[in-house]
Amino acid sequence: MKNILNRINSIFKNINYPLAAFFLVIIIGIFTLFIKPIIGMADNGDFYRVISSNGVYELNPNDSDLYNGYFYRHYGIYKYNNDIEKNFISTQGIFIKIAVYISQMINKNFILDIRFMSWMFLFVEAIGIYLIVKVLINQVTEEKHKLIITLVTIFIFCDTTYLAYYNSFYGEAINISFFLLSIGILLNMAEFNKFSKLNILLFGISSFIFLGSKQQLSPVGILIAVLCLRIGFKNKEKLFKGLSMVLAIGFVISSILFYKQITGDFQYINGYHAMNRGILLYEEDPDEVMKFFNLNEQYSLLKDTTFYDDVTLVNLYDKQLIEDYYKKFTTTKIISYYITNPRAFFKMLKIAFDNGYSIRPNAMGNYEKSENKEFGAKSYFFALYSTVKEKVFTGNIVLSIIVIIGYCYSSAVRYIKARKINCDTMIFKEEAYFYIFLVGISQIIISVIGAGDADLAKHVFMYNMSFDLILIYFISIKLQKHQVKIKSKNNK
Repeated sequence: MKNILNRINSIFKNINYPLAAFFLVIIIGIFTLFIKPIIGMADNGDFYRVISSNGVYELNPNDSDLYNGYFYRHYGIYKYNNDIEKNFISTQGIFIKIAVYISQMINKNFILDIRFMSWMFLFVEAIGIYLIVKVLINQVTEEKHKLIITLVTIFIFCDTTYLAYYNSFYGEAINISFFLLSIGILLNMAEFNKFSKLNILLFGISSFIFLGSKQQLSPVGILIAVLCLRIGFKNKEKLFKGLSMVLAIGFVISSILFYKQITGDFQYINGYHAMNRGILLYEEDPDEVMKFFNLNEQYSLLKDTTFYDDVTLVNLYDKQLIEDYYKKFTTTKIISYYITNPRAFFKMLKIAFDNGYSIRPNAMGNYEKSENKEFGAKSYFFALYSTVKEKVFTGNIVLSIIVIIGYCYSSAVRYIKARKINCDTMIFKEEAYFYIFLVGISQIIISVIGAGDADLAKHVFMYNMSFDLILIYFISIKLQKHQVKIKSKNNK
């Protein structure tokens, strides 16, 4: 028996866990995204504004099953000039254009298979997971613990609910892949003291691609700017400090520019939902709310409605409505309302956290129509983690509060300890994870203020990412403590 255990241990010692994680992401991703039944995400109506700005269009725009029910992987490529106004700015366009270029090089039939794009996201995630696993197992000596960390990381981030976004035109595809890559680079700099010009530049590029995927993320640019300034102190070289300063300024400017893109339809839609699917939601006295915002009390009749309702009480683009309604509940005014009415804010936070553990929205299906699945059918291939997480946390805001307080307390303890023993690696690593935490929490707050409960599962998506990254970190810390206890017992 000892010989068998020794052989198993020797096999485990020869495993390159980060590389194994890289290939597991690729293998599971291929089975999910490229081999039938091919899994993806159905269009909820958001694809048009992304693809139309990048020379791509729906092949079957009149198909009754086009929205929400089934995933479509083939799209048309404009043969001639695209006259549609290009008013949607997103880093997602980079990958659509690359996919179109590769598709035309290979097929030249003006048909885009979405998988020409999804492989890029899958590859980026694989690199990010490689870097993250490399950091997480660095302080772990037990081979079985390294294996556990690697498998848990794969179990979480290769979940179908995450990977399905890659076969879609949702910004979440960039959120997942490039956030993981940027965090992998950041943690590697911290863990291995590799604060080089190349690494900070790679971190800046990957973070910019992540930031620019959705306007909703624009405030995160300020967090990244602060992080860049903090990184600037990790290397005494003047060029490195100058580069970190330039990146910090660049992210502040980018945040402002991306935020300013929220105009026109975006502004009206978000504002409408912030009021009628947020502030007024479950409100017993809507007339009092109208008085707070100096609005005509008749507008309280719009309570509980959405911008996308088939039948609306008023013309939602009416000039008088824009002047007398939309322009009177600015973001500043909405924030002031929630500050003076904490009960209303807590009500919305509860709804946000209820949606904060749903990685994929319930409305969208995952299968192609040719698979003969029912309308809106979901894939549960490799989706155990997301299913369990949603059932455990949804509807339990107390548990969410306990988890958040628990993380903040344990992080503060580790940070203070690191300060006392002057461990720069531990100090910066805790700061990096606090950045991850703030990205998630900021999206909860921004979503509530900016759009109420409308499409909330997608708006608070980054909370899922932050939660999962911190969960893996927590597991690795516990395993490290466990091996320390075992060593101390053996020494006794």
